[in-house]
Amino acid sequence: MKSSYASRGRLSDLLILFFPLLVAAFSSYLYIFVEKVFLARVSVHAMEAAVNTVYACQIFQGASIAIAMMAQVFVGRWFGAQKWSAIGPGVWQFIWFSLFSMLITVPCTLLYGIWYFQGTAIENISLPYFYSLVGTNFLYPLGVSLSCFYLGQGKTSLVLFGNLGAQLLKIGLAYLLIFGMDPWIPSMGLLGGAISTIIAQGGFCLFLGAVFLNSRHSTIFHSRKWQFQWKLFWECIQPGLLRASNRISSFMAWAAIAHLMIAKGGNFLLVLSIGGAFSLFLPFLSEAICQAQTTVVSHLLGARQFSDLNRAFRSGAFLTFTMIALIGFPLLIFPFITMHQLFPGVSLTSFEIRMVLLGVWLSFSFFTLNSIPLSYILAFKDMQFSLLMGVVNWINGYLLMYVAIEKIAISANQFWLVLSLMHGTTALFYLWRMKKLIQKTLIPAPIFVGSN
Repeated sequence: MKSSYASRGRLSDLLILFFPLLVAAFSSYLYIFVEKVFLARVSVHAMEAAVNTVYACQIFQGASIAIAMMAQVFVGRWFGAQKWSAIGPGVWQFIWFSLFSMLITVPCTLLYGIWYFQGTAIENISLPYFYSLVGTNFLYPLGVSLSCFYLGQGKTSLVLFGNLGAQLLKIGLAYLLIFGMDPWIPSMGLLGGAISTIIAQGGFCLFLGAVFLNSRHSTIFHSRKWQFQWKLFWECIQPGLLRASNRISSFMAWAAIAHLMIAKGGNFLLVLSIGGAFSLFLPFLSEAICQAQTTVVSHLLGARQFSDLNRAFRSGAFLTFTMIALIGFPLLIFPFITMHQLFPGVSLTSFEIRMVLLGVWLSFSFFTLNSIPLSYILAFKDMQFSLLMGVVNWINGYLLMYVAIEKIAISANQFWLVLSLMHGTTALFYLWRMKKLIQKTLIPAPIFVGSN
């Protein structure tokens, strides 16, 4: 079998992967954003509850997704090395992990969520929504595991169309269930958003799973070898555990920062939730860039084309800066139109709107810049450094924001500006590590000459 996709690190190679992934990620993240916009029209409290519930859920949900995403690296390397028969059994180990993950994510998330919401103004309205999302957590790493079977090969079309279908279903159901349709469908508010998410995500997994098991994939990739294999399971999961630890640490740091703002209430909670709605949507760009670049770099490493790694970085950097500039238009050039169209019930001064959206754009920019060096960290499976960065985020993230909020007493509209410092320093750390990894591959192996 010949590879259907081969990369030399060129911009054209990256774009072939990027645009389908961009549409898929956009459709996925768009629902998160649209749901918050729908809920803002129900009540500002409903929108605040939804945004902050996601912050609480994503700690352990994000960790399980981080492990499942390592499937893309393994599939990419096996595919680049033409080890076709290893792919199906390997993906199955990630599927088993997705199911087993509930044994940890459910109790841990419930315990954390009870502390997170206790005594807050949004406690009562948030908890039913929170419990619904926690109880179906396995669907998210499962969807990622199945998607990576295709993405690791450089095949994006099926994931794209599956995502589009799932997100259209989500948005349609969300509208009906959040607002209701008299007299047939009652308005469910927050709970309606949760139900629409569960139905659509479950359908997405069933669709990808059915194609994964078809006879062609069974013959070429052995996709019906579903048996749990402890040795292979550990080989696949172990690199992701360190990345998952990074995710848990990073998300807990962010949730702790959010808790500082929630505790203050008023404009602090409002600004956190408005910026949070954007920050839960805009990462569709960084996800698409990171996934495309990870596939490119994984193929280069699998094929031992080390000399193309620097060219791949230049291609990724050009694409990233272009995307950052485009997002600047609605946030920086038309801030008032953007704010009033999306959140008509929110009352902020012109100065506050400009400050909040400038801070959101800067935070987004640095966060997106991080996606290129991060893709190299993932492709090289340098998870020890990833774990270290999870600890660093408590210093350049939570400690920074604690001092800013509690000691310096910044105003609410300055929050996202200060937060951008965390994302900027994180991007610099990852960039430094990426350069070190590339340098190691370009150093020629020593030649030992034996004596006679």
